Amino acid sequence: MPAQSILQIVSGFKPSVDGMGDFARRLGDALHRHSGIRSHFLVYRAPKTGFDSDKIREEIQPNTLSYAAAATPAAEAEAIAELLHNRGFDCALIHYGPYGYSSVGEPAAFVALIEELARNLPVLVFFHETYASGKLWERAFWTNPQQRSSMTRLLEAAQVSFTSNAKYMLRLETMSRTGRPPVKIPIFSNIGEPANLRPLQERPRQLVIFGQLVTRIRLYREQRQTLEAICGKLRIESVIDVGSGKSDHIPATLAGIAVQSRGWMDEDSLSRLMADSIAGIIGYWPDVWEKSGVLAAYQAHALVPILVELEPRHIPAPSYLPYILPEEVLRLTGKENSVSDAVLQKIADASHAYYMQYQSVNRCAEVIAASAAQGVASET
Repeated sequence: MPAQSILQIVSGFKPSVDGMGDFARRLGDALHRHSGIRSHFLVYRAPKTGFDSDKIREEIQPNTLSYAAAATPAAEAEAIAELLHNRGFDCALIHYGPYGYSSVGEPAAFVALIEELARNLPVLVFFHETYASGKLWERAFWTNPQQRSSMTRLLEAAQVSFTSNAKYMLRLETMSRTGRPPVKIPIFSNIGEPANLRPLQERPRQLVIFGQLVTRIRLYREQRQTLEAICGKLRIESVIDVGSGKSDHIPATLAGIAVQSRGWMDEDSLSRLMADSIAGIIGYWPDVWEKSGVLAAYQAHALVPILVELEPRHIPAPSYLPYILPEEVLRLTGKENSVSDAVLQKIADASHAYYMQYQSVNRCAEVIAASAAQGVASET
């Protein structure tokens, strides 16, 4: 029996900067458009600043939205109980990360309420993150056991579990005792998937550097020479730095090209910027690239996606990766000491095609809808 309504539990929601909330919102829209499934979003942590909740509710219709009275497991439990009393849901989808519901990385109390929910409703869990590790003097070292045990408990509570990348799949498979294998769904673009994208040759020779401030700083501090080489090989004329936060480490120029620092941008403005650029760079971790919404956004906008590895690869690479590394940019350099437009277009097209087949929001919604139906069937 297909599901008709899903309770999506998220850590935060628009206008807060919250990747899980953005993911849930776009997924909810796709679930309704393609499967007729309505979502109610229960938000754990309300925005700290003033916002127009009526405008947001209007924007997400026919999906609906409510907030826990406080960002505590007890308040969340009360909100869940009230929703279950007043409304019917076919299943719940939990968007989980160990820090999403506990700023100090101690999610056990939140997991306990999900275990209670699972006694009354089929539960699906999307593991956006699994657990953190750290040195002896770091908090992550001491919270790691609780995070690992919480992950195991959620796996046992879930009818179906999901995650985005090969590294997390290995963790879930190793720690699961249920015999129910997790499902891999790479993260889709949180800023949309525009149609009718122009060929690269018709776009400004613009490069986007997008991501969290800490990773952008690492790129500029540790990889400046690499960034400047890429600018030269791609004949870049404009560099746009995008993301929250300011730092003196964001340079004024790269390879003699002015760096425009745009800061935080709303989704529509950022989408237009990407559709007007030819390449995007991200500093990331190669084993978990599939959980990067930034990389997915580059793919969805048919840019040339370039990933600068912030650490060595520890698990085998798949046969195809929908991005290129800086060394590949150098290898593809032709006689003119630059990469031809034809080669760049081929890379962008292949990456975009891969995205649409394996990573798009519609693809994710199809998998979630089928899994929701599976969860409902197992309860009947």
